[in-house]
Amino acid sequence: MSAPKLPAFVRERDRRVLHFLREQGALAGGEHLLLAVSGGPDSTALLHTLAHLREGLQLRLTVAHFDHQLRSRAEAQADLEFVLAQAEALRIEVLPGSGAVREAAKAQGLSLEDAARRMRYRFLAESAAEAGASIVATGHTHSDQAETVLLHLLRGSGLGGLRGMAARSDWPFGEGPALLRPLLCLSREETARYCQELGIEARQDPTNLLPDATRNRLRNQLLPELRHYNPRIDEALVRLANAAAADDAVLESLASEALQELAAIDNESVSILRERFAALAPALQVRLLRLAAERLLQPAPQLEAVHLEAAQDALRSPRGSVSLPGGLQLDVTPERLLLRLDEAPVAQPLPETPLAVPGITIVGDWRLEAEAAPLPVDPAQADPLLALLDADVLGPHPYVRSRRPGDRLQPLGMQGEKKLQDLLVDAHVPASERDALPLVCGERGIAWVVGVRIAQPAAIGPRTQRAVRLRASRVDSTRERD
Repeated sequence: MSAPKLPAFVRERDRRVLHFLREQGALAGGEHLLLAVSGGPDSTALLHTLAHLREGLQLRLTVAHFDHQLRSRAEAQADLEFVLAQAEALRIEVLPGSGAVREAAKAQGLSLEDAARRMRYRFLAESAAEAGASIVATGHTHSDQAETVLLHLLRGSGLGGLRGMAARSDWPFGEGPALLRPLLCLSREETARYCQELGIEARQDPTNLLPDATRNRLRNQLLPELRHYNPRIDEALVRLANAAAADDAVLESLASEALQELAAIDNESVSILRERFAALAPALQVRLLRLAAERLLQPAPQLEAVHLEAAQDALRSPRGSVSLPGGLQLDVTPERLLLRLDEAPVAQPLPETPLAVPGITIVGDWRLEAEAAPLPVDPAQADPLLALLDADVLGPHPYVRSRRPGDRLQPLGMQGEKKLQDLLVDAHVPASERDALPLVCGERGIAWVVGVRIAQPAAIGPRTQRAVRLRASRVDSTRERD
């Protein structure tokens, strides 16, 4: 008995996805794909589209479903049952998993979005290994691409960020399977209709409507407002991404050629001719440094504009030295730039330690003395080791810890967030000392990067009702504890 004929709308979108994958060279025949399926319209459309294409492309498919434990148990169970039913009808195995995202975000000092993404991708990588899949496919759409480009634009990203998401890319967290996005050629409205045409009522995740997630605010507030100025703003942002991707690919090729011409490379260092490096355009300089870093470290550290600025500052003098992410050191001599692994001993991370308020807390080689500060106080002070913080923002259980991957904060005086890594580079904190630098944290995350910057939400302001004065100093920790 032959399968029922698919609706014309579904068949046309299937053909569009197939054409997109072939045009992008993103998928070869005979591969094993792990499909990330939440049960929403996008991932449900992904599941059915690839199921329709699997025979022609000789694909093997497995489904993975992750419960972030952000909804009620009844809703989460209904999501899982929906995914199981859809996959069973298509004769596809499902690998379910779950993780306590809210607790992980609090424990690791991450935003809810960042913690959810990290846990989900870790589960997907583990599931792909279990299934023997070489690719993880996600339901990112044309609409998600527009949001990604706008988000990077708002954060001041360079050309690499404006190119958005690729149809196929490397795993975002070190080694892992390839990442495939077959639906970048379809809009969110199209995936919703795709499900409707198949008679499927996809699940709706109410967490997508929460106003505390940056992407959700952008999706539900900023983009609708921008459509008043340009009703086709989504298409305009995707065109920008495509143009940026084309330009970025050319610059990447030129940087690769420059690295071969200017650099001497071995397993321990990359030596670059200084005069010829200085003659390159800044866009090529930062790419050349990143490519050089990739020769020394895998996964490669993320080098951004702030690191190039530090390198350019060093080039203004006959000699200089710059600490870069990943424990890399850039030494500048009159003749060369030498990129190498920093041989300085790396300080050990600090244990997460409750902060006594009032009282004295010893952690690592640091002494933190906290006391109540009577109001009103003058928050202006020039001592980087003294901080006045809002006690209510700090919360009843403040603590001290070391930096963690993905740490961000809104530095005092800035409108938006900044990566902690970039803040430490700007402050010229040596790479070997960054893991042992205390971060005072409270209910809203990082409140004070000791000796560097207070976070804006924790700073004293007109609404402050209780203040805490914190003074930090370096000590001989062994003697202090004795």
